[in-house]
Amino acid sequence: MTDLSHSLLRRLADWQPGDVPITSFALSVDGRRYPRKTDYEVRLEDLVRGIRRQADGLDRRSARSVLADASAIETFVRDGFDRGGTRGLALFSASDAGLWQEVRIPRPLRDRAIVSPTPDLLQLEAVLSAYGPMCVALLDYAKARLFVVQLGTIEEITDVSDDVPGRHDQGGWAQMRMQRHVDDHRHRHVKRVANDLFDLNKRRAFHHLILAGPAEAHVDIERDLHPYVRDRVRARISLPMTTSVTDVLARALRIEEELERDAETARIERVSEAAAARSGAVVGLRDTLAALSEGRVAELIVSIDLGSPGTACPVCGRLADEGETCPTCGSPIRRVPDVVEAAVAEAVRHGCRVDTVNGDGLSTLGGIGALLRF
Repeated sequence: MTDLSHSLLRRLADWQPGDVPITSFALSVDGRRYPRKTDYEVRLEDLVRGIRRQADGLDRRSARSVLADASAIETFVRDGFDRGGTRGLALFSASDAGLWQEVRIPRPLRDRAIVSPTPDLLQLEAVLSAYGPMCVALLDYAKARLFVVQLGTIEEITDVSDDVPGRHDQGGWAQMRMQRHVDDHRHRHVKRVANDLFDLNKRRAFHHLILAGPAEAHVDIERDLHPYVRDRVRARISLPMTTSVTDVLARALRIEEELERDAETARIERVSEAAAARSGAVVGLRDTLAALSEGRVAELIVSIDLGSPGTACPVCGRLADEGETCPTCGSPIRRVPDVVEAAVAEAVRHGCRVDTVNGDGLSTLGGIGALLRF
């Protein structure tokens, strides 16, 4: 198993399988949607059958390799896969070339199985672009621990300590001087942590910031944060400084999941309201495909289980839900088994953000929509 990263995608893209194709497999195993293993195994069976159908017509060696891929994928998912916190599973296999790559991510994926000369990396590229790093700053008035969380992994970046004197009950002017001395040290420590967060954001560009700690320091730090960093604060929580890395990760993932649900709801409401006002958005398969083919889509929003046959123009590439000739260039069109998947791939290739929605929020809008550039 390997964590999802840009370097992994580059390695897969550079893989040379020789004369055999690569089988790319993606499966949503989201426990919220599929609480039992048997729930997602139904989709597994459909995808494996699709892989075996794609082996038909290949030369003998390629067909043998693809059929071996299908068997290996089915065996792994049924017998060798422990879901845990995994919500999306991607597998890449070229049996006769010795390729087997497993990628687990805490985000659901659209179910997909493709046999081609190159790996199908579009979904994973979209996930990497959509779900950036989250920072957790765990601090008190003398110490700080900074973490970066991304796609279910955590890295402790730095451990900041300052020699901050404690308060003393001396009474009178002496106590007041000591209190000012302590407060000054505390403020300098908090200011230093704020500067470290600014530097970290320049290097890692985290999307969200969680402020945590056992005392008021994680609240006091906000006034010293650079505005760019302050705008990324999403939660303030109480945690002991001795919290284990594992527990920090678990708490961060719970918050990230809540943020994801809220953001999903907001995106659906935004596209729905804009489409209703006919201002900057479209919904439904036909209008969304038209906007995509015209280069007007900035952000594509699609239900995770939406699929539909459609058409693609072999000359200009325009996608549509039906028709015999291309409405753009007039060429005869060809049928595609899933025009939604083709639309997702087209959006990623053109640099559009692609958001996959898990719930039923898009169902009344046709399961797909887009925010427009113009």
